[in-house]
Amino acid sequence: MSEQEIIQAFHLMWDDFPEAVMITQKSREIVALNKAAEKFGLKAGIKCSSIGGAENHKGCLLNRAVDENKPVYITYDAAFGKAYGFWIPISAKPDWVIHFGVGYMFDYEKVSARKAAKKMESLHGLTKGTELEEMVKTAMNAEANGTMMYYALARLAKEQGMDDVAETFIASANQEAVHAGFYATLNGRFPKDFWKLAETVMKAEYAGETQVKAMAEKVREAGFAAAADEMEIFAKQEGHHGEVLKKILEKYKPKTDEDSGKKIYVCPVCGYEYVGDINSEPDDWTCPLCGHPKSVFKEK
Repeated sequence: MSEQEIIQAFHLMWDDFPEAVMITQKSREIVALNKAAEKFGLKAGIKCSSIGGAENHKGCLLNRAVDENKPVYITYDAAFGKAYGFWIPISAKPDWVIHFGVGYMFDYEKVSARKAAKKMESLHGLTKGTELEEMVKTAMNAEANGTMMYYALARLAKEQGMDDVAETFIASANQEAVHAGFYATLNGRFPKDFWKLAETVMKAEYAGETQVKAMAEKVREAGFAAAADEMEIFAKQEGHHGEVLKKILEKYKPKTDEDSGKKIYVCPVCGYEYVGDINSEPDDWTCPLCGHPKSVFKEK
């Protein structure tokens, strides 16, 4: 990846970020900066160490980020309270670092509160039951498979020492995942009132930690220690996903008893609970979590 390509990618990613962001060399020369940094009075070509007094640069971790080739950050007190400063090395250019702060220019609590009232127009189920449903379903499955493929290609590229190629594949995978979610929403693949699904996924993630760990043990016994090591990390991540969902549910799930008295049908494969009359769903309806047909559901 050339220097110009890195700078172009930087502007695509960071130009509209609300805080100042810049690419800085280990020599402290600013290579590129976003719009917020320009408004702040910064310019490419100057040394970031020349901005303000020495106190402004206390705790700078640029050298550490470059020398250790890994992201680092610090916390510090700013006008709106606690702020965070980040230094992220660019793999294709080891002596270049993306440097930015969060909480330095904005009070994010107030910004978030203002934006919380805005909601996106829902696309949920627009194509469900129409002549477009099958076409959208095909696109959804293709994009989901594309996500898996690109992540696999990224892994293979990284194993062969092509980190820049791996990053490109990962970016494509992330976009494919967004596309798959878009098509799934159009077809109403998952319920609009997603809290019951979130509860089921939480339980599945907790169970997944144990299941993946057991798989890792079998892989290790087969003599594939390196693969087993990574799978054990995956197991911990599954459990962490469960914890994250638990906190989201505790904080945001609406407190309601409107489901009381309704029938509940349970998927024996994954444990997903359908509240209401499952017979009202079309014959080809499947579990939104594991994809099994409604015929396997049992009334609770």
